[in-house]
Amino acid sequence: MNRKYYERNGKTMLDSFRKNWECPIRVYSEEKIDFEDSINVKQYDLFELEPECKAFVERHKDRGDQQNPLELHRGAVRFAYKTFSVFNAVTNAPADYVVWIDADTYTHTPFDNDLIRSLIEPDCLASYLGRENNYSECGFVIYNTQHPRFYDFISSWKMLYLDDSLFKLEQWHDSFVFDQVRKAYEQQGVKFKNITPEGKDYDHVFINSVLGDYMDHMKGPRKNEGKSRKSDLYTKKSSEYWN
Repeated sequence: MNRKYYERNGKTMLDSFRKNWECPIRVYSEEKIDFEDSINVKQYDLFELEPECKAFVERHKDRGDQQNPLELHRGAVRFAYKTFSVFNAVTNAPADYVVWIDADTYTHTPFDNDLIRSLIEPDCLASYLGRENNYSECGFVIYNTQHPRFYDFISSWKMLYLDDSLFKLEQWHDSFVFDQVRKAYEQQGVKFKNITPEGKDYDHVFINSVLGDYMDHMKGPRKNEGKSRKSDLYTKKSSEYWN
């Protein structure tokens, strides 16, 4: 998140994280955000740690196809910040499993490490929120850094940005690109855990999965509304947050 996004959604996200999570969080930004680091919350300079991200942004920020903020499918530059944050965290965080969560999430109920363990399988490279007939929901992904093919996977994914072959794909945003690399590795026999195998089309699978019992993901226009809509839910939730 940058400073503007921090003021819009990120501060609320971090406040809820501090109250409800057991593990530490890395906050990546291309500019300094005005909050103090703590034991569980630390800020990292994205452009300093991932100069290839800055180079990618500089190469492509003036492209005509990057000027429409509503054209998410072609958001190569817009979503590069997120993707390079993932690259840095999964290769540098001292953990066997690294969880990515978007900055427009809100944790309304305590989320413990046992829940994370319930969403992983040791022989799977990552756990993700899948949707049949559409790209995955990458607002929440768990990466298994100890998988024998993990660093190959990250290198293949990152190379799409380093040599600009990303633009040969049908879509350029983070979720679609993640899926293309994932599917290529699945064809090689690498396993991934789909947390939401029942997900369809544009379902809001994040909140309809077990994650919705603990978190909300205010994707798209929901950022301005401050909460996902009741009409987004097709599974029953007992949390007071949804009542």
